Formats: sequence, C-alpha cells, structure tokens
Amino acid sequence: MKKYSTFLLIFLSLNLYGQSVQNRNWEYSKVVYTSSSQKKTIITNSLPKGGGIVSYKGKEYHYFIFWTNVRNEAPSPLDLKIKFPTIIPFKSNESYAKVAFTKSNMTLDKVQEFDYGLTGIPSLLNNESDQLNDLNNRISPFKNYLFYSAIFIHKTKWPVRAEYILKDKKLYYKITAGTDVVMVPCGSLDFKN
Repeated sequence: MKKYSTFLLIFLSLNLYGQSVQNRNWEYSKVVYTSSSQKKTIITNSLPKGGGIVSYKGKEYHYFIFWTNVRNEAPSPLDLKIKFPTIIPFKSNESYAKVAFTKSNMTLDKVQEFDYGLTGIPSLLNNESDQLNDLNNRISPFKNYLFYSAIFIHKTKWPVRAEYILKDKKLYYKITAGTDVVMVPCGSLDFKN
C-alpha cells in the first residue's frame, strides 16, 4: 500500500508538472505602445528556446530562438522595418552576437514545440540563402505579425534574453547575456495614414 501511495503521488506530481509546462505561453515581455495620435501597438517578446551549439567558420556559437508578435491595434496600416548589423559586439571583445531572420513562418501553435518549431538552424548561420537579411512588413489594421529571431552568440554568458523595444518610432533590440547587455538600433515601426 505504501508503494502504491508513493507511486500515485509521483505520477500526480509529474502529470501536474507536465500540464503547467505544456500550458506555458513562453512570453518574456508584453508592452503596449501608444503613439502621439493615440494609435496602439502591442509587442510581445518570447523567452528563448534552443541553446544548442553550431559552428561557423571555425568558431562555435550558442543559438537561441525567439519569437515576437507585433499587434496593430489601430485603424491604419503599420510598417515594420528591421535590419541588423553583421556583428553585434558585447562589452567583452571576445563575445559577440549575430541575429538572423528566417523564411519560415512563426505561428502560435508552434509555441510548445522544440525551438518553437524552427528547423534547419545551423543553415541559418552557415547558408545565407536560408535566411533573410532584413524584415519589411506592412501589418494591416487590427492584425498580428509573428516572426522568429535566431540569435547566435560566440562566447556567451547565461541567461540569455532578448526583446524589441520601441522608442519614438525607432526599434531597438535589447540582448542580455548574463551581465552583458547591448541595445541595438535595428529599425522602425511607423503608422501610415
């Protein structure tokens, strides 16, 4: 009887733990931005998934997959433009990051999947034909736009977080790796009349 009770408690705790992880939405930050003309944009940034190692030109990079959801809460179209520099340096001269976009579409049903359902990750770093150099997208009124950001960091610290931040129509990507923080100007988010 004692063994049965112990087994039942372990089974129930594992089942409850699995449910809480399965229902997790993986959101890191969610911010509502309001323009001077009272038009709203909601930017939701995810927690990372991944953390494997890929090699590029003889160097090892840890990879982290993030997704972002930009929601246009206004009656006007919203233009999203993002482009990153080739290399993003941290304070330490030895540590730096690369950000790649992918041609794959992110959807909310992939949130629970490994690497958010993104496959072919080494090719994003090694084969430029598999990646996009920039994002340009017009978001219709009251619609969402979801996309992946794959970050590759040479000599990283832990934990790694990343989020898009909007300041006066200008987009910044804040990457935190342990105690290293870098704020990268990377584009714009602008309502069209």
